[in-house]
Amino acid sequence: MKALWTVEATICVAAFCATALALMADVLAREFFGNGIFGAQRFAVWGNAISGLLGFALVTAERGHLRPQFADKLLPKALEPHADRIGEVLSAVICLGMAWYAVKFVQSSAALGERGMAIPILVWPIQLVLVWMFLSSALRHLAFARWPELRPVPRSEVPS
Repeated sequence: MKALWTVEATICVAAFCATALALMADVLAREFFGNGIFGAQRFAVWGNAISGLLGFALVTAERGHLRPQFADKLLPKALEPHADRIGEVLSAVICLGMAWYAVKFVQSSAALGERGMAIPILVWPIQLVLVWMFLSSALRHLAFARWPELRPVPRSEVPS
């Protein structure tokens, strides 16, 4: 789990740094040469999307997502000791369902040969991050359900 987090965090930081560098280079080119860098803004949008989507998986790893606490009262008393595991399994099922839809979305983009507008490259390889984030999050939720000791304490529950 730590290795997965390290890989995702590294890619996330690299994508965000690439975004910042592309935008800075574009602004500097506009200031010094009167024209921006062709495609820099679109590249920055893609880099930001990649870092944001990977952020979903990283927040899952840290148990940082908002939790609907009102649902705690919906379980019968007999299931309360298992509420966390039930929540993890339910979250995994939701993520797997979303991954399935993401696969269909990416397949559709690939079949249509969709390309970016400013930089005419195929967009489906970039869209694969959607599939990854949901599968990675589902894997984590299943691991947390099976081995609760792997679950980090949510930041909302850490004393200040």
